Amino acid sequence: MCRAALPAIGLLGLVSVADAEPWSLTMESGAEADTNVERVETVDGGGVQRIAAPAARAGARIDHHDYLLGGSYLVRLSGLARMVASADTRPENVMLYAGEARWLRSLGSRPITLGIHAIAADSFAITGGTGARTFRNLGGDALLVLGRGDDHHLTLGVGGRDFRYKPDHDFDWRGPVADARLDILLWQTSGKTESLELAATAAFEARSYRSMALAGCAKLPGDLCTMTTALRRSDRYQRASAELSWTGHIVATGGYQLTVIDSNSFGQSLIRQRITASATMELPGKLFGTATVTLQVDQYPDGILIEKDAQHQEFTNLEDENRSSLQIHLARELSTAWALEARGAVWRDFANPDTTFRRELIYLGVIYSR
Repeated sequence: MCRAALPAIGLLGLVSVADAEPWSLTMESGAEADTNVERVETVDGGGVQRIAAPAARAGARIDHHDYLLGGSYLVRLSGLARMVASADTRPENVMLYAGEARWLRSLGSRPITLGIHAIAADSFAITGGTGARTFRNLGGDALLVLGRGDDHHLTLGVGGRDFRYKPDHDFDWRGPVADARLDILLWQTSGKTESLELAATAAFEARSYRSMALAGCAKLPGDLCTMTTALRRSDRYQRASAELSWTGHIVATGGYQLTVIDSNSFGQSLIRQRITASATMELPGKLFGTATVTLQVDQYPDGILIEKDAQHQEFTNLEDENRSSLQIHLARELSTAWALEARGAVWRDFANPDTTFRRELIYLGVIYSR
């Protein structure tokens, strides 16, 4: 079977499964205009140029939840295809399949819940070859939840990940992971019409790469270079965040995230700070609008030798963009099952004065849910 036919067959398969209860289904399809399809950085005075092109996208997500062995479980499957209408950007035609499963069981009357969690994601170039954003990510965790309900609870997880970056296997890694998330309801009115919530997270990954670590050198004063060492590359990936959410006549969130990558390979360490603010509200004409602002600052303690590499992407979907941005989302319900949506986004990179990153995107599509 031709691999290019897999996206349509896979999405149809998800739809057929959703006919059985208690499955829920969400589908989307639409078109977008992208001013930087390859997401390249441009250099003043020459270098790579941006390519603008229209694109089409289609996706589906299935959720199923039920009870098994005295506990509750959730299974989630999704697929998303993006096709760019440009012969010069074939690697950007990518399909992503993802799956997630979670099972939780309470220990009697005690406020303790045990569980397991597994994830799998795989993306590939629809039109053949190796796509620019093709990867495979597998992982599993053991979970411990302290507390019950949504008001106050702490979730702890420990497990492992196996990541494969298909365009360049030097960025493949595997290793143990640990994370914690604290959710607290800080305040709520008696009628539960307004509330303030806090979510704080911390995560650690010990990444062992297939490639060897690099060491810095200097050919001339101020002219940095690298040389391969006999040590296997290893990174300590650390992330902490805090987010406040207000729910009332509008839903507003504000958060801060700090990511520190400490690598034994020269030029690969990173300190990233992200500040985000988002607001959702009902607008005239039965519209719902969401505006999200992200300010990101990246620091490279060793200096920048590579303008863009795989390790600094999150790789959870095809749309991750680690840049400062302004994004607007509008949605309007047409019926209980159908809705229209429109999105607009602008991305910029202010951290590197030697290059310029610019990307704008406009999307219009339809959503079906049941």
